[in-house]
Amino acid sequence: MWLLSIIIGYLLVGLIIHHWVLPTKTPDYSNYFKVGKSFHSKLEGLTQTVVKVENGILFTDIEIRSNSAGPVTHIHENFDEKFTVRSGTLSMQYGSEIKKITPGQTIVIPKNTPHKPFNETDSIVVVTSAMPLDFAYCLSQIYPFWDKDEANSKPPKILFQLAVFGDKFDSYPTVDAPPKQVLKTLKFLLAPTARLIGYKNYNEEYQPK
Repeated sequence: MWLLSIIIGYLLVGLIIHHWVLPTKTPDYSNYFKVGKSFHSKLEGLTQTVVKVENGILFTDIEIRSNSAGPVTHIHENFDEKFTVRSGTLSMQYGSEIKKITPGQTIVIPKNTPHKPFNETDSIVVVTSAMPLDFAYCLSQIYPFWDKDEANSKPPKILFQLAVFGDKFDSYPTVDAPPKQVLKTLKFLLAPTARLIGYKNYNEEYQPK
């Protein structure tokens, strides 16, 4: 019983400190996202280059390398995602369908719709995209984190890193992962422990270059 009391006390105190007393901070986005700077994901096979920041939205050009699998199938809870193809042919898993988007075409992914952009051609695909700054910030930090070590892209390390981002990282896998509500609960509960053992919300080394 005393061990359970210690665990509950630790969780309560840790959660209060993390979420309300000393919440994590993010850098000034206007200085963090500079036009022309890029962030990369070897795992997903893409590079995002900053085009502009406007009204809380980051606009990027995304270069998807040939035969790249892209991200896992996922949903966004709070925003629609828009992709406009500039060159090449983008493959997009949209719900249970696979759509092909060619230059000049745009596809909008409504929130809570499972999707996955990828490139199954031998040519580079370039698309323009827009996303909330909070989410873009988390992407720019998590890409180099999981590229640094393959183990970082798998539990438990990925869960600890997502925990310190909290709800800013509005992306939830729909395959080979816990349901969204379970994942949200895990992130909430694990956040104090993640910070205690050294996981960071901001790593200057991972800033777009």
